[in-house]
Amino acid sequence: MTHALRVISPAMLAAATLLASAGVRAAGPVQVAPLSAGSVFSVLFGLAIVVGLLLGTAWLLRRFQNVQQAAPGVIRPMAQLQLGLKERVVLIRVGDENILLGCTPQGIRPLHSWQGPAPQGGEGAPLATPGAPFADLIKRLLAERKS
Repeated sequence: MTHALRVISPAMLAAATLLASAGVRAAGPVQVAPLSAGSVFSVLFGLAIVVGLLLGTAWLLRRFQNVQQAAPGVIRPMAQLQLGLKERVVLIRVGDENILLGCTPQGIRPLHSWQGPAPQGGEGAPLATPGAPFADLIKRLLAERKS
């Protein structure tokens, strides 16, 4: 016998003796009530809530994955245009130079670069500016969606 078993065995024997002398009997098999419709509904409702929260969170993450704060520094993202599910064109500004990048799952390639100011207007979605609060960005996105 191991040391732990030698210590536990006398304690268990003493507890069993005390219970027997007190007249406590072991209970028979416990009857479990069958599942009721209310308990089944409660479990299914809770499951639906959890699945709904998971789907809602996934949708929000997918919807706002492109919403990001531009870090202050030399490289500034100016605009982007989604071309496919995983393909996009991104315009970045490095100092006084503009670089148009093609981003695909296989890699990132420079498409064109030029000196001077960035083009104004266009179809691309502008990225968040460093000082723009998140609430203003959400309002602008919702206004664009309504129109």
